[in-house]
Amino acid sequence: MSDPVCRDGVELGRLRLPVTVTSPKAARDLIGIMVAQWGLGQEVDFVARLAVCELVTNTLYHCAAMPGSTVLVVISRVGHLFRVDVHDGTTVAPRIRRPADTEETGRGLALVSALTHDCGHYLTPFGKAVWFSLKAHWPVDHVV
Repeated sequence: MSDPVCRDGVELGRLRLPVTVTSPKAARDLIGIMVAQWGLGQEVDFVARLAVCELVTNTLYHCAAMPGSTVLVVISRVGHLFRVDVHDGTTVAPRIRRPADTEETGRGLALVSALTHDCGHYLTPFGKAVWFSLKAHWPVDHVV
């Protein structure tokens, strides 16, 4: 078992999923469980579910041609931030697009960037991770 303290904070949970159309929902459900257990509130819940859904959905487009590919969702606490890292098997850096009004895709990263406190990406030994963080009030810190 790995050390529960991750590089930037404390890991709260992780879930490895196949790259399938059901994976965004599973990632949203994981976020919902974590946010509820830590009492982080409706705003964090809504934004984190939306953002993780966008990032996991992106893996469907970019990893679908990679047989056996997976997506790993890692949830951490970094100080007062709620952080989510979404790992996939590609090394292609994500970029914010400016789609035409008639295009049905291409707005996910812009949405994540606009709604979260911070976001970015980094390379891993097996591909890359795209992450976001949200400012959060951690009420369980004050329970005695």
